[in-house]
Parts: sequence; C-alpha cells; structure tokens
Amino acid sequence: MIRVKGIILHRSVPMMAALLALVISAAQGFAQTQDPEGTDFDQTQIITGDRTLTVDKAFKIATLPNEVDIDSRKEELSIELIPRRPAVGVEAEPIDAARVKMREPLQPLYNGYVKGGVGTYQSPLLEAMYHSTRKRDLSFGVKYRHLSSNRGIRNVAYSGFSQNELAAWGKKIFKQHSLETKASFERDVWHYYGWDPQDLDVNKKDIQQRFDLLNLENRWRSYYRDSSKVNHDLVLNIYQLNDRLSSGEFGLFAGGELHAYRGAHYFSLNTGFDLISYSSDGLSGLPVAPINPSPLEAPTPSTTNAIVHATPRIVLQSGGLRAAVGMGLYMQVENIARFHAFPDAELSYSLFNNLFIPYAGVTGSVNRVGYRSITGENPFVLNALDLQNSITRYRAFGGIRGSISDKLSFNTAISIDRTDQTPLFVNDITYSRENRFDLVYDDIRTLSIMGEVNYMHSEKWEAGMRLELLSYSTDQQDEAWHLPAHRFSLFGKYRLYDKLHAGLEIFWIGKRDVRGFEEIMLESGESAIAFTSLELPAYLDMSLELEYRYTKRLSAFVQVHNLSASRYDIYYRFPAQRGFAIGGMRYAF
Repeated sequence: MIRVKGIILHRSVPMMAALLALVISAAQGFAQTQDPEGTDFDQTQIITGDRTLTVDKAFKIATLPNEVDIDSRKEELSIELIPRRPAVGVEAEPIDAARVKMREPLQPLYNGYVKGGVGTYQSPLLEAMYHSTRKRDLSFGVKYRHLSSNRGIRNVAYSGFSQNELAAWGKKIFKQHSLETKASFERDVWHYYGWDPQDLDVNKKDIQQRFDLLNLENRWRSYYRDSSKVNHDLVLNIYQLNDRLSSGEFGLFAGGELHAYRGAHYFSLNTGFDLISYSSDGLSGLPVAPINPSPLEAPTPSTTNAIVHATPRIVLQSGGLRAAVGMGLYMQVENIARFHAFPDAELSYSLFNNLFIPYAGVTGSVNRVGYRSITGENPFVLNALDLQNSITRYRAFGGIRGSISDKLSFNTAISIDRTDQTPLFVNDITYSRENRFDLVYDDIRTLSIMGEVNYMHSEKWEAGMRLELLSYSTDQQDEAWHLPAHRFSLFGKYRLYDKLHAGLEIFWIGKRDVRGFEEIMLESGESAIAFTSLELPAYLDMSLELEYRYTKRLSAFVQVHNLSASRYDIYYRFPAQRGFAIGGMRYAF
C-alpha cells in the first residue's frame, strides 16, 4: 500500500503479475499467427509413450510496499482579472404592431327614433326624439310626445284627454365643471267627466280644462378631485303655469348643495329659495247648476309666498358605524315671516359587510303646496284654490336594509310622522256636481310599515316588490280622504337575446275613504245637505308591455293597461278606462 499526499493506493502483486503474463502471451500468439513469408508456425506436438509435464514454480517477490511520506509545497494561487469591456453591437429590429382587446366595443348609437301607435278609445300615440351621439364634452337633444284619447267612458261625461310635451336639453362638460340646461313646454287637456249628464246635451268644451306649462331648468356642478375642496351642485328652475280658466302660477327655485371633506368628516350644506305667485280670476261655472250653490260670490284667491331653508349636516363614520347629524332651518315668508327648526339625524351600522344595516333617524320639513304640484297630482281640482304649505313636524323612522348578494337587496322600515295642514281632496258640490275637487286641510299622524325586495340578474331580467301598510289619525276631518290603507306594487322586466323585451307591473291599492253627501230633512221641514263618509273598495291594476325587435332599428310594441278590465275609481266618481291597449312601431335612425 502506498500513500501519496494523503491518497492511499492498494496493489496485489500476484494479481498484477498474472494479468501481465496473460497480456504478453496473447500478444505473442497474435503475432505468431502472421508469417511474413506466408508460412504458418505449427505448434502441434506428437508424443509417443509416457511423459510427465511439470510447471516450474513462479518466482515471487516477498518484499511488501512501505509507506513513504513525500513533502509537497503548496503554492498560493492568484488570479488576476484584466478589466476589458467587451464590444457588444446593438441592432434595433422593428416589431409588428400588436392589437390588444381591452373591452367589448361600444354598441353603435342612433341619433334618434320615431314611435307611433293607435290604441283603444281612439287613442293615437306619437313620440319622436333626436339626440347627439357620443361626445366627450357635449350632448344635446330634442323630444316631442303626444298621447290622447277621443272616446269617453260609459255612464259619465266626455272623458277624453290629451297630453303633449316638447323639450330640448343640452349638457356641456368642462375640466372640473358641468353645465346642464333644459327647456320644455307641456300642454295637457282634461275634462271634468265625473258625473252622468244623462239626457243633457253637454258640450265637451264647457267641461274642459287645459294646462300650459313653460319650464326652464339649469344646473351647474363641480367635480373637484381634491376632496378637501368645496364641491357645489347649484340649480335654478323657473316655470310659468296657466290654465284655460284664467288661473296661473309663477315659480322660481334657486338652491343647491355644498359639500367637502375635512379629515375623516364629511360636511354638507343644503340651501334653497322657493318662491311662487298664484292668482285666479274666479271660478268658472258649468253648464248645469251645482248641487248646493253658495249665495256668496265665488272667491278669487291669490298668494305670493316664499320658503327659505338651510340644512347643515356633518357625517361621521368609524368602521361600520355611520352617523349624520344636522338641523333643518326653515322660514316661510308671506304677510309675515315664520321660522321653523327641525332635527335632521340618522344613525346606521353595517353588519357583515353590508349584509344587514340597521338604521334609525328623525327629520322634519316645510313642504311646498302650489297650483302646479296639486294639478300634477289631481288635474280635476277647482281652478280657484286656497293654497297652504304643509309642515312635517317630525318623521321618526327605523328599519333594516341590506344586500344578500350583488343581485338581491332589501329594505324594511317603520315610521311615524305628523304633518300639519295636509291637503286632502274632497268632491265639490258648491260650484259643481261632484265632478271637481276642492282642498281641505287637516293635521294628520301617519303610521307606516314598509318592506321591499329588489332582484337584478345582470341585464337579462330584474324584478322588485314593495308593500306598505298605512294607518291615519286626523284632528278635524272624519277620515284622511282619498288616502289608501295599503299600497302594493310588483314589477318584472325580461330581455330575451335582445329580441324580445317584456315588462309586467301590478298595483294593488287598498280601500280609501271619501267624502260624500246626503240630503236630510230638518225639523223645520226644510232640506239640508249633510256630509257622509263612503268607502272606495281596493282595486288591482295590471299592465303588460311587449316589444319585439325585428332589427336593431325596427321594432313593434304592445302595451296593455288594466288587464283585468276592473272598473275602479281613480278618484271618487272618476272611473278609469277598462282594458286600455295600444300598439305600434318604433324606428331608430
């Protein structure tokens, strides 16, 4: 065994000798098989008789290897790097442009459409609109709509109507602001049809009422990205309303909202100046005598009053807790100024990432009661009215709202409020035959229990339901006239492959108490009129709308109202049309 610099080698002498002898003999044998002269060497031996063959013993070296230490000197190895910058050639090669699809392309917009149709009760429909297409900072449009009915309802006077609207609007977007304006003119024609003329030949123009409304709306809004800046949303609305019977109203509203963040708190200020000027030249009579005429001269009411309000509010939020605290300050100005202050607060808490949000609050306000708002709700009123603003002393509410998913949301609430000088509609017998309405005012306390659910499945279909139970308590009147005991609504919309659009609406209005009259005999033998309370039964109204699109431009539609053909009164003695249907075509250009 030999050790060299720590490396150990093992060797077997006999094994090595045998291996060497084998290699040499093989080489010689191979060499002798080749005769350079071409003759072979014959190794064959022929032996005759006995012969003993022996092999000599191999000579073996008995000396064993010894371990020898060899000194070796380790030299330090040094590596020196020669700095040299390699020459690298850079050549730019052109790359073909790539097309990346970031989102679906926008559907093309058409500038406008024309819609026309004909319905029952000889009811033509015409609607046309022109609008600018997509622009970054400017949009404008114009629209006209006409719907009328030229056939009356049985057992009442002529009940035809006409609704017309012409409007133009525009919107300009600046760097941090936007300006919107809209001008419109509306003309609505109605008839006081809530009585049965029987054999009387009544000219429909003698019971006709017409409202002409000229309206101008303006809005100036800011979009500051810095939340610490004060953003504003300002409006200026002006209108003039005139009717066929020499009554009119001018209105002006200027107000807006200021809001900004200061740290984690949100501050807002809502302000407004609401002015109306209403006047009437007196009541216009009917071709027949009223039921209970008054010996007094018909009134010619007029009023000019303003409502000024300011509602500062601060919103605090910490985690799921949100608190909004403010104060509503109001001033009514007519002959004298009257001041009102109401709390304006709401508290809510988000549970389980908006799955449930309990909330509660209290508020109050002064509410505008004008000729425009009243005739917009009930066009069959007298043209000479005593107008008084209502005052909601308080409205306390609480409930739970939330989102079960991104498609399903709900809201439940209970509220109690008191509103003084609430206007109520009662049938007039002093200047008409119950076919016009007057206003009476009362302080009403209302208990409301409400629940609603909304579901939206992408853009294909959606549905919603709302139920509200109501209970009223009055101070002077026997009942809260014409106010329903409950309201239920259900709607659904469905779209099939952008070809068929279907919509369904169901309304269920509960019973309503209305004021009637009866003739009684006094002890003196004279007759007199006494007011009584009557009840209008609940009614169901279902509406269905279908639209089939032949192409993206051309479609056909059908609308059916009051599917059940129920005969019910919109107001006492004013029945609704039974089974009203209208159909037509729509073309986009």
